[in-house]
Amino acid sequence: MTLKEQRRGTIGIINLNGSFVGRADVSVFEQAIFGFLKDEITCIVLDLSALKFIDSAGLGAMISAMVSVGRREGALKLAAIQGDVQRTVKSMHLDQVFEVYDTVDRAEASYGKRKQL
Repeated sequence: MTLKEQRRGTIGIINLNGSFVGRADVSVFEQAIFGFLKDEITCIVLDLSALKFIDSAGLGAMISAMVSVGRREGALKLAAIQGDVQRTVKSMHLDQVFEVYDTVDRAEASYGKRKQL
C-alpha cells in the first residue's frame, strides 16, 4: 500500500492506494493518523478511491483510528469507497459505524457543518 497525506487547513486527508494488508501497512497508517493527532488535526478523511483490497488488519486499524480520533473529540470519515473494498465495508456493516461519503469533497464539507453546530 502507498499512502499520501494532505492537509487542507484543519482537515487531514489520507489517500490509500493498493492493498491495505498486514502489520507493515498498519504501521504506516498508524503513523499518519498519530502524526495528524500530534498536530491537533482531528478532522480526518480517508480517501479510499484507489484502495483495491483491505484485510482484517486494515479494517481493525481503521476502527482503532476512528476510536483514537473520537477520543480527541474529532471524527474520521471514509470517502470514495470502490469495488471490493466497498463490498467488504458493507458486508461488515462498517458503513453503519463510519460516516461514509461519495467524494472527498463531500466528506470535507461535512466538517464545516459540524463546526457550525
